[in-house]
Amino acid sequence: MMKWFLLPSFTMITTVSSVNLFVASYTGSITTLSLTQSTEGQYMFSKIATTETSGLHPLWQEKRGDLIYVCNDNLAAPNGSISSYKASATGQLTLVQQPLSTQPGPVSTVIYNQGKALAAAHYSGSAVTSFSIGGDGILTPLQSFVFKTPPGPRPQQDASHPHQVILEPSGKFIVVPDLGSDLLRIFSIDDTNHLTEKAPVSVSPGSGPRHGAFLPNYGETSSTLKFFLISELSNTVSSFTVAPSGDSLSFTPISNADVLNKPAPEGLASAELQISPDGRFMMTSARNATLLSVPSTSSENATEIPSDTLQSWAIDSSTGGIAFQQLTPAGGRTPRHFSTNQNGTMVAVALQGDGRVVVFARDATNGSQGPLLASVDGMGEALSIIWDEYD
Repeated sequence: MMKWFLLPSFTMITTVSSVNLFVASYTGSITTLSLTQSTEGQYMFSKIATTETSGLHPLWQEKRGDLIYVCNDNLAAPNGSISSYKASATGQLTLVQQPLSTQPGPVSTVIYNQGKALAAAHYSGSAVTSFSIGGDGILTPLQSFVFKTPPGPRPQQDASHPHQVILEPSGKFIVVPDLGSDLLRIFSIDDTNHLTEKAPVSVSPGSGPRHGAFLPNYGETSSTLKFFLISELSNTVSSFTVAPSGDSLSFTPISNADVLNKPAPEGLASAELQISPDGRFMMTSARNATLLSVPSTSSENATEIPSDTLQSWAIDSSTGGIAFQQLTPAGGRTPRHFSTNQNGTMVAVALQGDGRVVVFARDATNGSQGPLLASVDGMGEALSIIWDEYD
Protein backbone atom coordinates (compact mmCIF):
# COMPACT_ATOMS: atom_id res chain seq x y z
CA MET A 1 0.00 0.00 0.00
CA MET A 2 1.41 3.37 -1.01
CA LYS A 3 1.64 6.12 1.62
CA TRP A 4 0.88 9.85 1.49
CA PHE A 5 2.10 12.51 3.85
CA LEU A 6 0.52 15.31 5.87
CA LEU A 7 2.11 18.73 6.09
CA PRO A 8 3.26 19.56 9.66
CA SER A 9 1.00 21.65 11.88
CA PHE A 10 1.70 24.24 14.58
CA THR A 11 -0.02 24.92 17.89
CA MET A 12 0.07 28.71 17.57
CA ILE A 13 -1.58 29.87 14.36
CA THR A 14 -2.04 33.42 13.13
CA THR A 15 -4.68 33.49 10.42
CA VAL A 16 -3.97 35.41 7.23
CA SER A 17 -6.72 34.06 4.96
CA SER A 18 -9.84 31.92 5.15
CA VAL A 19 -12.57 30.49 2.95
CA ASN A 20 -15.81 28.73 3.80
CA LEU A 21 -17.00 25.37 2.53
CA PHE A 22 -20.44 23.76 2.86
CA VAL A 23 -20.73 20.04 3.60
CA ALA A 24 -23.97 18.08 3.21
CA SER A 25 -24.20 15.00 5.40
CA TYR A 26 -26.62 12.12 4.91
CA THR A 27 -27.01 11.99 8.69
CA GLY A 28 -29.13 15.15 8.49
CA SER A 29 -27.14 18.37 8.51
CA ILE A 30 -25.26 20.95 6.46
CA THR A 31 -22.04 22.10 8.11
CA THR A 32 -20.16 25.29 7.30
CA LEU A 33 -16.41 24.82 7.63
CA SER A 34 -13.83 27.60 7.66
CA LEU A 35 -10.50 26.66 6.09
CA THR A 36 -7.86 29.06 7.39
CA GLN A 37 -4.23 29.55 6.41
CA SER A 38 -1.69 30.80 8.93
CA THR A 39 1.24 33.14 8.37
CA GLU A 40 3.42 30.01 8.45
CA GLY A 41 1.44 28.60 5.51
CA GLN A 42 -0.35 25.90 7.51
CA TYR A 43 -4.05 25.10 7.10
CA MET A 44 -6.73 24.08 9.55
CA PHE A 45 -10.50 23.52 9.59
CA SER A 46 -12.96 24.92 12.10
CA LYS A 47 -16.70 24.31 12.25
CA ILE A 48 -18.52 27.63 12.29
CA ALA A 49 -22.15 26.59 11.76
CA THR A 50 -24.32 23.49 11.61
CA THR A 51 -27.77 23.59 10.03
CA GLU A 52 -30.02 20.68 10.99
CA THR A 53 -32.37 19.49 8.25
CA SER A 54 -35.22 18.13 10.42
CA GLY A 55 -34.92 14.47 9.57
CA LEU A 56 -34.05 14.98 5.91
CA HIS A 57 -30.96 13.48 4.30
CA PRO A 58 -29.14 16.11 2.19
CA LEU A 59 -26.84 14.75 -0.50
CA TRP A 60 -26.32 17.43 -3.20
CA GLN A 61 -25.80 21.20 -3.12
CA GLU A 62 -26.17 23.72 -5.95
CA LYS A 63 -25.00 27.29 -5.26
CA ARG A 64 -25.76 30.47 -7.17
CA GLY A 65 -24.93 33.78 -5.58
CA ASP A 66 -25.91 33.52 -1.94
CA LEU A 67 -28.57 30.84 -2.55
CA ILE A 68 -27.94 27.13 -2.05
CA TYR A 69 -30.38 24.49 -3.30
CA VAL A 70 -30.13 21.14 -1.52
CA CYS A 71 -31.43 17.73 -2.65
CA ASN A 72 -32.91 15.65 0.18
CA ASP A 73 -33.52 11.92 0.22
CA ASN A 74 -36.54 11.44 2.50
CA LEU A 75 -36.13 7.88 3.77
CA ALA A 76 -39.34 7.94 5.81
CA ALA A 77 -41.51 9.18 2.94
CA PRO A 78 -42.27 8.08 -0.63
CA ASN A 79 -41.06 11.39 -2.01
CA GLY A 80 -37.86 13.43 -2.04
CA SER A 81 -37.53 17.16 -1.56
CA ILE A 82 -35.45 20.21 -2.43
CA SER A 83 -34.67 22.89 0.16
CA SER A 84 -33.25 26.35 -0.42
CA TYR A 85 -31.04 28.38 1.90
CA LYS A 86 -29.43 31.81 1.90
CA ALA A 87 -25.78 31.91 2.97
CA SER A 88 -24.46 34.92 4.87
CA ALA A 89 -20.92 36.23 4.51
CA THR A 90 -20.08 34.47 7.78
CA GLY A 91 -21.35 31.10 6.56
CA GLN A 92 -24.65 31.00 8.44
CA LEU A 93 -27.53 29.41 6.50
CA THR A 94 -31.10 30.71 6.66
CA LEU A 95 -33.95 28.61 5.28
CA VAL A 96 -35.55 30.39 2.32
CA GLN A 97 -38.15 27.78 1.39
CA GLN A 98 -39.49 24.83 3.33
CA PRO A 99 -38.53 21.50 1.67
CA LEU A 100 -40.50 21.26 -1.56
CA SER A 101 -41.85 17.77 -2.21
CA THR A 102 -40.50 16.18 -5.40
CA GLN A 103 -40.23 12.85 -7.16
CA PRO A 104 -38.32 10.31 -5.03
CA GLY A 105 -34.55 10.35 -4.74
CA PRO A 106 -33.28 13.69 -6.08
CA VAL A 107 -29.50 13.36 -6.45
CA SER A 108 -28.44 16.32 -8.60
CA THR A 109 -29.65 19.76 -9.64
CA VAL A 110 -28.54 22.36 -12.16
CA ILE A 111 -29.62 25.98 -12.61
CA TYR A 112 -30.39 27.09 -16.17
CA ASN A 113 -31.78 30.03 -18.19
CA GLN A 114 -29.56 32.55 -16.40
CA GLY A 115 -30.85 31.64 -12.96
CA LYS A 116 -34.53 31.49 -13.86
CA ALA A 117 -35.01 27.73 -13.52
CA LEU A 118 -33.65 24.55 -11.96
CA ALA A 119 -33.68 20.93 -13.13
CA ALA A 120 -33.23 17.83 -10.98
CA ALA A 121 -32.28 14.19 -11.58
CA HIS A 122 -34.09 11.58 -9.48
CA TYR A 123 -32.23 8.29 -9.09
CA SER A 124 -34.86 6.22 -7.28
CA GLY A 125 -37.73 8.11 -8.91
CA SER A 126 -36.55 7.35 -12.49
CA ALA A 127 -37.30 10.97 -13.31
CA VAL A 128 -36.14 14.42 -14.35
CA THR A 129 -38.04 17.41 -13.01
CA SER A 130 -37.92 21.17 -13.57
CA PHE A 131 -38.80 24.23 -11.50
CA SER A 132 -39.00 27.96 -12.07
CA ILE A 133 -37.01 30.18 -9.69
CA GLY A 134 -38.72 33.33 -8.41
CA GLY A 135 -36.94 36.58 -7.70
CA ASP A 136 -36.82 35.59 -4.05
CA GLY A 137 -35.28 32.20 -4.85
CA ILE A 138 -38.54 30.29 -4.32
CA LEU A 139 -39.02 27.19 -6.49
CA THR A 140 -42.29 26.47 -8.32
CA PRO A 141 -42.74 23.04 -9.99
CA LEU A 142 -42.86 23.08 -13.79
CA GLN A 143 -42.47 19.61 -15.34
CA SER A 144 -41.89 15.99 -14.47
CA PHE A 145 -40.53 13.33 -16.85
CA VAL A 146 -40.76 9.73 -15.57
CA PHE A 147 -38.93 7.04 -17.55
CA LYS A 148 -40.15 3.47 -18.01
CA THR A 149 -37.23 1.64 -19.58
CA PRO A 150 -36.57 -2.11 -19.35
CA PRO A 151 -33.92 -3.42 -16.93
CA GLY A 152 -30.29 -3.37 -18.06
CA PRO A 153 -27.73 -6.19 -17.94
CA ARG A 154 -26.48 -5.41 -14.41
CA PRO A 155 -28.31 -5.89 -11.08
CA GLN A 156 -28.04 -2.14 -10.39
CA GLN A 157 -29.94 -1.48 -13.62
CA ASP A 158 -33.37 -2.64 -12.47
CA ALA A 159 -34.92 0.62 -13.69
CA SER A 160 -34.04 4.02 -15.09
CA HIS A 161 -31.71 5.82 -12.66
CA PRO A 162 -30.92 9.40 -13.78
CA HIS A 163 -27.85 10.43 -11.79
CA GLN A 164 -26.97 13.99 -12.82
CA VAL A 165 -28.30 16.97 -14.74
CA ILE A 166 -25.61 18.81 -16.75
CA LEU A 167 -26.01 22.12 -18.56
CA GLU A 168 -24.49 22.17 -22.05
CA PRO A 169 -22.19 25.23 -22.52
CA SER A 170 -24.53 27.13 -24.85
CA GLY A 171 -27.23 26.93 -22.18
CA LYS A 172 -29.66 25.43 -24.71
CA PHE A 173 -29.60 21.78 -23.58
CA ILE A 174 -29.45 19.62 -20.47
CA VAL A 175 -27.77 16.20 -20.60
CA VAL A 176 -28.65 13.48 -18.09
CA PRO A 177 -26.51 10.35 -17.57
CA ASP A 178 -28.96 7.52 -16.78
CA LEU A 179 -27.08 4.82 -14.86
CA GLY A 180 -29.94 2.33 -15.04
CA SER A 181 -30.64 2.65 -18.76
CA ASP A 182 -27.14 3.18 -20.23
CA LEU A 183 -28.34 6.38 -21.84
CA LEU A 184 -27.46 10.04 -22.10
CA ARG A 185 -30.87 11.68 -22.03
CA ILE A 186 -31.10 15.05 -23.79
CA PHE A 187 -33.50 17.92 -23.17
CA SER A 188 -33.73 21.20 -25.04
CA ILE A 189 -34.52 24.41 -23.14
CA ASP A 190 -36.92 27.13 -24.28
CA ASP A 191 -37.35 30.75 -23.19
CA THR A 192 -40.19 29.84 -20.81
CA ASN A 193 -37.92 27.46 -18.84
CA HIS A 194 -39.67 24.38 -20.22
CA LEU A 195 -37.73 21.30 -21.25
CA THR A 196 -38.41 19.13 -24.30
CA GLU A 197 -37.16 15.55 -24.30
CA LYS A 198 -35.07 14.53 -27.33
CA ALA A 199 -33.92 11.13 -28.54
CA PRO A 200 -31.39 9.75 -26.04
CA VAL A 201 -27.84 8.63 -26.86
CA SER A 202 -26.90 5.03 -26.03
CA VAL A 203 -23.61 4.22 -24.33
CA SER A 204 -21.96 0.84 -23.72
CA PRO A 205 -24.39 -1.75 -22.29
CA GLY A 206 -23.85 -2.32 -18.58
CA SER A 207 -21.54 0.68 -18.21
CA GLY A 208 -23.83 2.64 -15.89
CA PRO A 209 -23.13 6.29 -16.84
CA ARG A 210 -23.06 8.38 -13.66
CA HIS A 211 -21.57 11.89 -13.97
CA GLY A 212 -20.12 14.04 -16.72
CA ALA A 213 -18.79 17.46 -17.68
CA PHE A 214 -18.46 19.59 -20.79
CA LEU A 215 -15.40 21.35 -22.15
CA PRO A 216 -15.46 24.30 -22.48
CA ASN A 217 -17.35 25.26 -19.37
CA TYR A 218 -20.74 26.95 -19.22
CA GLY A 219 -20.87 30.43 -20.72
CA GLU A 220 -18.15 29.79 -23.28
CA THR A 221 -18.51 28.75 -26.91
CA SER A 222 -16.55 26.31 -29.01
CA SER A 223 -16.78 24.75 -32.45
CA THR A 224 -15.26 21.57 -31.01
CA LEU A 225 -17.35 20.88 -27.93
CA LYS A 226 -16.20 17.88 -25.85
CA PHE A 227 -18.00 15.83 -23.20
CA PHE A 228 -16.41 13.61 -20.56
CA LEU A 229 -18.27 10.80 -18.80
CA ILE A 230 -17.52 8.57 -15.82
CA SER A 231 -19.40 5.26 -15.66
CA GLU A 232 -19.93 3.65 -12.26
CA LEU A 233 -20.47 0.03 -13.28
CA SER A 234 -17.78 -0.38 -15.96
CA ASN A 235 -15.40 1.92 -14.03
CA THR A 236 -14.39 3.77 -17.17
CA VAL A 237 -13.86 7.36 -18.27
CA SER A 238 -14.97 8.27 -21.79
CA SER A 239 -14.80 11.33 -24.00
CA PHE A 240 -17.03 12.45 -26.87
CA THR A 241 -17.21 15.15 -29.51
CA VAL A 242 -20.55 16.94 -29.29
CA ALA A 243 -22.17 18.76 -32.20
CA PRO A 244 -25.58 20.21 -33.09
CA SER A 245 -27.85 17.67 -34.77
CA GLY A 246 -31.12 19.16 -35.97
CA ASP A 247 -32.88 20.35 -32.83
CA SER A 248 -30.70 18.19 -30.56
CA LEU A 249 -27.09 17.07 -30.03
CA SER A 250 -24.95 14.26 -31.42
CA PHE A 251 -22.25 12.47 -29.39
CA THR A 252 -19.32 10.84 -31.20
CA PRO A 253 -17.03 8.64 -29.05
CA ILE A 254 -13.36 9.65 -28.88
CA SER A 255 -11.69 7.62 -26.15
CA ASN A 256 -12.37 5.21 -23.31
CA ALA A 257 -10.06 4.35 -20.39
CA ASP A 258 -10.12 2.37 -17.15
CA VAL A 259 -10.60 4.79 -14.27
CA LEU A 260 -7.57 3.37 -12.40
CA ASN A 261 -5.55 3.03 -15.61
CA LYS A 262 -5.66 -0.73 -15.02
CA PRO A 263 -8.36 -3.39 -14.60
CA ALA A 264 -10.72 -2.58 -11.74
CA PRO A 265 -10.68 -4.69 -8.57
CA GLU A 266 -13.90 -6.41 -7.55
CA GLY A 267 -16.42 -4.00 -6.06
CA LEU A 268 -14.88 -0.78 -7.38
CA ALA A 269 -17.48 1.95 -7.96
CA SER A 270 -16.48 5.10 -9.84
CA ALA A 271 -18.13 8.26 -8.55
CA GLU A 272 -17.26 11.85 -9.47
CA LEU A 273 -15.76 13.63 -12.49
CA GLN A 274 -14.84 17.30 -12.66
CA ILE A 275 -12.80 19.41 -15.05
CA SER A 276 -10.23 21.85 -13.67
CA PRO A 277 -11.07 25.58 -13.79
CA ASP A 278 -8.60 26.12 -16.65
CA GLY A 279 -10.05 23.23 -18.68
CA ARG A 280 -6.69 21.46 -19.12
CA PHE A 281 -7.16 18.64 -16.62
CA MET A 282 -9.78 16.30 -15.24
CA MET A 283 -10.14 14.65 -11.85
CA THR A 284 -12.15 11.53 -11.04
CA SER A 285 -12.83 9.46 -7.93
CA ALA A 286 -13.34 5.77 -7.23
CA ARG A 287 -14.80 4.04 -4.18
CA ASN A 288 -14.50 0.63 -2.49
CA ALA A 289 -10.83 -0.04 -3.28
CA THR A 290 -8.47 1.28 -0.59
CA LEU A 291 -5.27 1.01 -2.63
CA LEU A 292 -3.40 3.80 -0.80
CA SER A 293 -3.04 5.19 2.73
CA VAL A 294 -2.78 8.53 4.50
CA PRO A 295 -1.57 9.44 7.99
CA SER A 296 -4.15 9.19 10.75
CA THR A 297 -5.08 12.45 12.44
CA SER A 298 -6.44 10.74 15.56
CA SER A 299 -4.29 9.47 18.43
CA GLU A 300 -6.82 6.69 18.99
CA ASN A 301 -6.29 5.21 15.55
CA ALA A 302 -3.39 3.55 13.81
CA THR A 303 -0.64 5.73 12.41
CA GLU A 304 -2.09 5.24 8.92
CA ILE A 305 -5.57 4.76 7.55
CA PRO A 306 -6.61 3.13 4.26
CA SER A 307 -7.74 5.37 1.44
CA ASP A 308 -9.74 5.11 -1.73
CA THR A 309 -8.34 7.03 -4.68
CA LEU A 310 -8.56 10.11 -6.85
CA GLN A 311 -7.26 10.10 -10.41
CA SER A 312 -5.77 12.95 -12.42
CA TRP A 313 -5.95 13.20 -16.22
CA ALA A 314 -4.59 15.57 -18.85
CA ILE A 315 -7.02 16.72 -21.54
CA ASP A 316 -6.09 17.37 -25.15
CA SER A 317 -8.59 20.14 -25.83
CA SER A 318 -8.18 19.90 -29.59
CA THR A 319 -8.92 16.17 -29.88
CA GLY A 320 -10.76 15.42 -26.63
CA GLY A 321 -8.27 12.70 -25.81
CA ILE A 322 -7.36 12.01 -22.18
CA ALA A 323 -4.06 10.83 -20.70
CA PHE A 324 -3.79 9.27 -17.23
CA GLN A 325 -1.40 11.21 -14.99
CA GLN A 326 -1.66 10.22 -11.36
CA LEU A 327 -3.32 7.92 -8.82
CA THR A 328 -3.51 9.60 -5.41
CA PRO A 329 -5.27 9.04 -2.07
CA ALA A 330 -8.71 10.49 -1.49
CA GLY A 331 -7.95 10.90 2.22
CA GLY A 332 -10.13 8.02 3.40
CA ARG A 333 -13.02 5.85 2.30
CA THR A 334 -15.86 6.49 -0.15
CA PRO A 335 -15.08 9.76 -1.96
CA ARG A 336 -18.55 10.28 -3.38
CA HIS A 337 -17.91 13.94 -4.15
CA PHE A 338 -15.07 16.45 -4.40
CA SER A 339 -14.65 19.99 -5.66
CA THR A 340 -11.77 22.25 -6.67
CA ASN A 341 -11.38 25.81 -5.46
CA GLN A 342 -11.71 28.69 -7.90
CA ASN A 343 -8.04 29.03 -8.82
CA GLY A 344 -7.44 25.27 -8.97
CA THR A 345 -4.87 25.12 -6.17
CA MET A 346 -6.85 22.97 -3.71
CA VAL A 347 -9.30 20.08 -3.90
CA ALA A 348 -11.78 19.30 -1.11
CA VAL A 349 -13.10 15.75 -0.73
CA ALA A 350 -16.22 14.49 1.08
CA LEU A 351 -15.53 11.00 2.46
CA GLN A 352 -18.82 9.28 3.15
CA GLY A 353 -17.30 6.11 4.58
CA ASP A 354 -15.19 7.84 7.24
CA GLY A 355 -17.31 10.90 8.01
CA ARG A 356 -14.32 13.04 7.10
CA VAL A 357 -13.58 16.07 4.95
CA VAL A 358 -10.07 16.69 3.63
CA VAL A 359 -8.33 19.28 1.49
CA PHE A 360 -5.31 18.49 -0.69
CA ALA A 361 -2.95 20.89 -2.39
CA ARG A 362 -3.09 20.85 -6.18
CA ASP A 363 -0.58 22.14 -8.72
CA ALA A 364 -2.69 24.16 -11.15
CA THR A 365 0.14 24.30 -13.70
CA ASN A 366 0.47 20.53 -14.25
CA GLY A 367 -2.70 19.14 -12.66
CA SER A 368 -0.95 17.00 -10.05
CA GLN A 369 -2.27 16.47 -6.54
CA GLY A 370 -0.05 17.56 -3.67
CA PRO A 371 0.06 16.86 0.06
CA LEU A 372 -2.83 16.75 2.50
CA LEU A 373 -3.37 20.26 3.89
CA ALA A 374 -6.19 19.80 6.40
CA SER A 375 -8.80 17.31 7.57
CA VAL A 376 -11.76 17.20 9.94
CA ASP A 377 -13.62 14.17 11.29
CA GLY A 378 -17.10 13.82 12.75
CA MET A 379 -18.88 14.97 9.60
CA GLY A 380 -21.35 12.08 9.44
CA GLU A 381 -21.84 10.55 6.00
CA ALA A 382 -20.34 13.47 4.07
CA LEU A 383 -21.81 13.33 0.57
CA SER A 384 -21.29 16.75 -0.99
CA ILE A 385 -18.82 19.60 -0.51
CA ILE A 386 -18.75 22.99 -2.23
CA TRP A 387 -16.59 26.09 -1.88
CA ASP A 388 -18.16 29.43 -1.01
CA GLU A 389 -16.37 31.05 -3.95
CA TYR A 390 -18.47 30.32 -7.01
CA ASP A 391 -21.59 32.10 -8.21
